[in-house]
Amino acid sequence: MQYLFEDPIPLLMVGIVLLTFSGVMYYTTRSVGSFVACVIIAVLSISALVMEQLVHTPREMVEVTIGGITNAAEDNDIPEVLSYLSPSATKTRAMVEKLMPEFKVEHANIVSDIEITLDDEKDPKHATAKFEGYFFAEHQSGLRGGEPFPVEVTLVRDGNRWLIEDFSSNVDFEAEAAKLRN
Repeated sequence: MQYLFEDPIPLLMVGIVLLTFSGVMYYTTRSVGSFVACVIIAVLSISALVMEQLVHTPREMVEVTIGGITNAAEDNDIPEVLSYLSPSATKTRAMVEKLMPEFKVEHANIVSDIEITLDDEKDPKHATAKFEGYFFAEHQSGLRGGEPFPVEVTLVRDGNRWLIEDFSSNVDFEAEAAKLRN
């Protein structure tokens, strides 16, 4: 059932197909019943698409969190970045507080599909998101650079929000920043 609310394309396609069939039926018969069928199908299709936009599944909320923290990083808004971190994310919080003041982030993007795994499909408490990230920044020394890198983020649900609990990548950001300091 959640699949219907994660992607509007199936709802749209079913609505178009049914509306086409009922439209052809109305065009050939010109009956009131086929016209009423067209109207009902159009109203139901529009209602389903509106519901799809209003209902946010846990996977969509994880995507919102990841998109939000990348936007906050791109805005160089340290307090906003920290607001996406769980209180238990001490290692990640320390890294952000230490490294972000040294950099002016120009681009922070997600450059691949986000693969999200939930611990429980019905009532998830934890999620893992894997994706390819892209980060481009200028260090306070004047050097600029960035590259895509694989990211794995562990999130925990806090009420209606997802917060980042842990972050891992094959890039050691602290070691890279230390090279720039020297």
